[in-house]
Amino acid sequence: MSAETEKKAEQQIEQKTGRRWLIYAVIGIAVALLLVLYLWTQTSSLDKLKRFVRYSGRHFASFSVSVPDAGACVIAGDRLCTASQDGVSAYAADGRLVFRVGAPYRDPAIKAAGDCILCYEIGGRQLSLLDTGGKERFSLHTDGRIYDAEVAQSGAVTVLTEGDGCRAVAEVYSKKGALLFRHESKSRYLNACALSPDGDYLAVNALGQEDIRFASAAMLFATDSEVMQAELSLDAQMIYDMAFLDDETLCAVGESSLQFFKADGTLLREYALQNGSLSAYRFADGIAAAAYDLLSGGSALVLLDAQGKELAYAEIDSPVLHLSICGSYLSVLTGRELRVYDCSLRLCGSTENQGWLAALVRSDGTAMCLTGSGAVLYIPG
Repeated sequence: MSAETEKKAEQQIEQKTGRRWLIYAVIGIAVALLLVLYLWTQTSSLDKLKRFVRYSGRHFASFSVSVPDAGACVIAGDRLCTASQDGVSAYAADGRLVFRVGAPYRDPAIKAAGDCILCYEIGGRQLSLLDTGGKERFSLHTDGRIYDAEVAQSGAVTVLTEGDGCRAVAEVYSKKGALLFRHESKSRYLNACALSPDGDYLAVNALGQEDIRFASAAMLFATDSEVMQAELSLDAQMIYDMAFLDDETLCAVGESSLQFFKADGTLLREYALQNGSLSAYRFADGIAAAAYDLLSGGSALVLLDAQGKELAYAEIDSPVLHLSICGSYLSVLTGRELRVYDCSLRLCGSTENQGWLAALVRSDGTAMCLTGSGAVLYIPG
């Protein structure tokens, strides 16, 4: 083989090797980009970088809002939504008014799920369902006073009211306002309700007696049937609230314990903190968050999964004024400071409480901090 032929052969080998490494490099870059895309869109791992990119160099001044109390404000679509005498209002992070709709509410409660916002008067008769753009889906004037109401991810709504000729009435409506289910409680009062994310199951808490003592019981229904599916005793405690953590599992929050059970009435677990008393709670998809005032002083934060198993536990040195959960983040407001945690209770940021009464965390870890008449966005570092 001549020198010229050998040289050509070497050049061909080098070209093939170069092309091979180029292919490897392209594949590596593509994998890296896909990984970054996944981490950016599907996890909170890059949220600190996202906050830096999104908010760097921007100043968020306090803006005026009308918020009667913490129960009259909610985060929906990462906007601050409030209900007051002005109606239902939504604000962007910079304080820009996105929409204001509806009639005034004297004693309002506001809740959100999916792309829906539910607002009603506590003890009143007015209820409205909006989308996160401010468009009304339906409104309802109930026959009796409203005890409780909830909205599901599907947009279905359940409402408990006083009854006419019965103790209480539980109803479920579609997102367009069509009545899907109705139950009249003849002998027991109903004080709390929960609707599964898909709208297939309804749970209500009934107040009654067992062996001449006060007792609570969860009444469970499939919303396509008038027959009660199951009933579960929740012991001799007042139930404050109920919520589905997934399509078939729910949590009842009582004065002495949190109880986790299935929609068929199967009790999964009961959680109680022996050295503390419940001071605040919130629900997210598959998670229940609770704060306890400890007998030794300070507070305990607990995250529980849908089965009632402890996911994370942390203690802080001050009583909790307000608790909020959204996506992968939890915010805890005390008289001293605001703390933002991820769902492993790893501290992501903290700042001094500047006279805030509530702090609503958003899906990117920022939080809307509210006084009685104003709000400002807090951005963890």
